[in-house]
Amino acid sequence: MIGALAASGVAGVAGCVNLGGGDGSDGSDGGDGNGGGNSSSGNGNGDGDDLADSDLVGPEGEQVALTLVYTEGSDFVATTAEFIGQELEALGFSMELETVTFDQLLQQYVQNRYTGDGEPEWSAGPNNAGPREETASAEQWDLMFGIRFNTYPRTPASIDAFWTERSPTNYYGYVPQADLASMFQEFRTTTDTARREEIMAEVFGILSEDQPVNFLSMRDDIAGYRSKVVGPEEEFGANWDSTTWYFDEGSGRTVAGEWISGSTTDARSLYFPEINDVPSSNRVGLTLDGAYAVDENNEVQPLWLDISDTGDGQVYVCTLRDNLQWGGDFGQMTAEDWVYQTRNVHTIDGGQDHPWNEDTPPSTQTSDWEQIENIEQTGELEFQIELAELNPSFPLEPVLWGAYCAPKALYEKYVPNAEDLRQSEEFNQLTFTGNLGPFEFERWERSAEFVATRNDEYYMRAHADEMGEEWADAPYVEEYTYRVISEQATRLEALRQGEITNTGIPPDRFQDFTDFEEVDVYQIPQPFLSIVAYNQRANGWPELRTREVRQALSMSVNKREVTEQIYRGLAEWTHTFQPRWSQWYDDSQVTPFGVDDSYDKAGARRMLAEHTSSDFGYE
Repeated sequence: MIGALAASGVAGVAGCVNLGGGDGSDGSDGGDGNGGGNSSSGNGNGDGDDLADSDLVGPEGEQVALTLVYTEGSDFVATTAEFIGQELEALGFSMELETVTFDQLLQQYVQNRYTGDGEPEWSAGPNNAGPREETASAEQWDLMFGIRFNTYPRTPASIDAFWTERSPTNYYGYVPQADLASMFQEFRTTTDTARREEIMAEVFGILSEDQPVNFLSMRDDIAGYRSKVVGPEEEFGANWDSTTWYFDEGSGRTVAGEWISGSTTDARSLYFPEINDVPSSNRVGLTLDGAYAVDENNEVQPLWLDISDTGDGQVYVCTLRDNLQWGGDFGQMTAEDWVYQTRNVHTIDGGQDHPWNEDTPPSTQTSDWEQIENIEQTGELEFQIELAELNPSFPLEPVLWGAYCAPKALYEKYVPNAEDLRQSEEFNQLTFTGNLGPFEFERWERSAEFVATRNDEYYMRAHADEMGEEWADAPYVEEYTYRVISEQATRLEALRQGEITNTGIPPDRFQDFTDFEEVDVYQIPQPFLSIVAYNQRANGWPELRTREVRQALSMSVNKREVTEQIYRGLAEWTHTFQPRWSQWYDDSQVTPFGVDDSYDKAGARRMLAEHTSSDFGYE
């Protein structure tokens, strides 16, 4: 669902890439996206604005200070953050910039907790612990840069994970002024294409006007691979089969060598029911393939199972392969394992009935599963899912797509002690994974490297007749390592010298590596959008809860400067939570901020002067 902005979303040879899958396109259609209009006239340089040299001050006459926190490890992330800070200083703010690791960002700034008395009215998990006025993160922040969100262009209703008050990933405390939850539900339950497009166009129009975050930019993943790597493609969705990639040593497809992926940041956890970040999911994905993948043609590619619609878009049948074996003494993967996990960990009843000694079940992946009204075992290797409402897009949504599973007996071993389950050897060393992934866990040195070795019992080799001969001896490397190299220059030099196999390439080094014969550079379409989040919770600047204040900040950051200068033209600006090439995007409903006439500092100052509370003003 979320990824580090500086990190490539390409997982290498692990199979599934992003938690919940990945979808997107290359966004190369051009155009300025300036539909909708804005009430402020264009005046990007602030000429004639009598507030241009004034400071925005608070109740005690002090200049308003905003804290912008961003992730370390990338020069272009740092440059963008510094540019944003300069743009907002020009509005009269005092800007304080803080840099942290991606893991620190998630744990200390994204996660929040209830700060009120008694129990919260509701909780959607550690990233949304309750009503925004009564919750706060461990560290104070006002703006955040360095995270990118999955826009799900294939299944846009999946974005409800971000944009309703009780969404599990709504860490910024957004409360929409429209009933977006009902709109998402209507989208899911109608099969009329025109109506579906109408609903989502309206949703994206509302988001563009509300500006819960500054929807900044979208770009392809720029990934560098040593030239001997055979397999990567520059087509959206085409790299689901990366387990079959190999090193061309002149003797064809043979098992040889060690794959080392240079990573900006480490995993947070290997306990997959509470994973929602790409680095953690990628590491687990070395040892667990997941349910199924989706290819460039939007077709399901069975991994552990195949899924079929019974014909009404509301009942789906899942059929497991017959050679899936857990590690240890857990035996064969069966439908019973999936039914138990869905009911007792993901808890399709919304968490009201679960066996754990915590208020909520030990999973942050419950909201997507709540659309499942019932799950039943219909055979040893077959289970049936009944949705609360019809949803013809269900197989493409991030529920089962790429979903992991653990044995029923493993969960029962730790019931009711949820924390013991999280800290168990089975999860922290992935001892239960058996033949279910291309690699087996070897070791994890925190903040250094994660190492997995080739799985000699990998189940997919038995399905080469169905999948293709390239699967007959997959995977084709002896060892796979994620090596954490947080310093960008060091990471890129390691790629140049052949010390690592692949890593993400920042825009300002794109041409350098394109011209370097020993590295192949790919621009791989992806669905992630970089944002500047506005903290509307108890420890953010309270004025950020006002829509016009957020609009003023968004219209003061020049997105053209970001995409064309900092990103070297390798990104496109955005105004809402959907790329302009998506079928769900309607330019006429989108309100732009930060490009051409909608980049307007004079108008922003006027909006701040008018819409901040009476305790604030310009001096």
